[in-house]
Amino acid sequence: MSGQLLTLQRDLHGLFQDIIDNTSSVIYVKDLSFRYLLINRQYESLFSITRSEILGKTDYECFPAELADGFRKNDVFVAETGQSIECEEFAPSTEGLHTYLSLKFPLYDTKGRMEAIAGISTDITDRLRTQQEIESLKHRYELILGAVTDGICGLDAAGQVVFLNEAAERMLGWTVEELKGECRSTIIVPRDSSVRECPVVAALRGDEGLRITDARFRCRNGTLLPVEYIATPIRESGQIVGAVVAFRDISERISSERVEQELRTAHKVQQALYPQQVPRLPGLEVAGVSIPSRHACGDYYDFLPVDDHALFVAVGDVTGHGLGPALEMVGTRASLRAIASHEQDLGVCMRRLNQILVGDLPSEMFVTMLLVRFDPSGRSLIYSAAGHEAIIVRANNDVLRLTSTGHVLGLINEATFDVSAPIALSPGDVVVIPTDGLTETMSPQGELFGWKRAAEAVARHRQSNAQTLLEELCAAAHNFAAGTVQHDDLTAVVVRVVD
Repeated sequence: MSGQLLTLQRDLHGLFQDIIDNTSSVIYVKDLSFRYLLINRQYESLFSITRSEILGKTDYECFPAELADGFRKNDVFVAETGQSIECEEFAPSTEGLHTYLSLKFPLYDTKGRMEAIAGISTDITDRLRTQQEIESLKHRYELILGAVTDGICGLDAAGQVVFLNEAAERMLGWTVEELKGECRSTIIVPRDSSVRECPVVAALRGDEGLRITDARFRCRNGTLLPVEYIATPIRESGQIVGAVVAFRDISERISSERVEQELRTAHKVQQALYPQQVPRLPGLEVAGVSIPSRHACGDYYDFLPVDDHALFVAVGDVTGHGLGPALEMVGTRASLRAIASHEQDLGVCMRRLNQILVGDLPSEMFVTMLLVRFDPSGRSLIYSAAGHEAIIVRANNDVLRLTSTGHVLGLINEATFDVSAPIALSPGDVVVIPTDGLTETMSPQGELFGWKRAAEAVARHRQSNAQTLLEELCAAAHNFAAGTVQHDDLTAVVVRVVD
């Protein structure tokens, strides 16, 4: 019987050794003096030491002191407390230090006395590297999503919020912690189902890339943010596991569209205020045009018959561009018309208009203007100019410059405006009264169109009627620009003297 027991013990010992030798973990036993009693085959293989070589040795005889210190610290804990411990330990390998997850625990004899310390250590280096790579990739994705200016909202399969990027938090005022687990309707205002199915519902069903351009998202403070958004399903192993909603704040676009609409309306109003018909006077052909750089124009021209034998022509330019100057142009036109209806002295007209504009115009805004009185019967003109100029291209192509006779309008309350002496006109003479949008048209090389080129264009087409001549003048400036963007309004009046 004792022989059979001994044989069984030997068989069990061999079975035990086979078990620990065929595991991928490192297994070892140390006595209470921390000397090795047992190691398995994995230990031998990893640390290039045999069982016979390590028996009776401590970690300090097998490993560098800084590593042995770590082993000893954990062994002492088990020896002193009698408790198991799970810890990370580091051991050398051909690839450098590897990280092990070690479970160390006490071994007791049949009388319950601790007689040894056992350890099972599993190499988790690859697992940690994979985890670190995952964390690094996750961090990289978070940086990318944080840099995106569009809002990103992640939903699970039930349509509940699981993620917000920084842009989404900033636009909506919510944090991801506040919204996590909340239904999508907390932020996505439901649309009228009769118009179209909710894109998020469709995305969670599997429909791809559904975009809405006129939605509203609810902010934390209760306000509604106008957005456009696209909902895209998230698939994993062929299953819909959620959806991504990417949205963009379109408040500025809506505001711009509203301003654009206002400018278009202003443009229509302005076009109705420009002369709809040219005056017909014996001996004169008249044409005028205004081409805004935007929808609304700060330039102005007008024809004001003052009696049966004379005509006022006014050309003005309000500083700046857009809706503000356009509104001031409308006011300037109305004021001049009211003044000219009972006053024919050009200098008085300009002085009174200036006094009105000084009180009406915003700070640092002003108006340049040239006001001409044509006398067809006497074939002459007189003019008064507030920071504005014009030219007369004579029949022989000589050019007479009509220079300014006073300050710009709207800055100096007591400003006065001289009136020129009468200037005789002859058949073939052409009077050109533009704003600086014509003369300051710029070429791609940075040159200005200027008065000389304007006069040359008139000379080339002087046999044409006033309307055609004006069109050719504008075409010459346009061709000179050669595609350069027009930054200023262009307005011009042409008066051609005929037999």
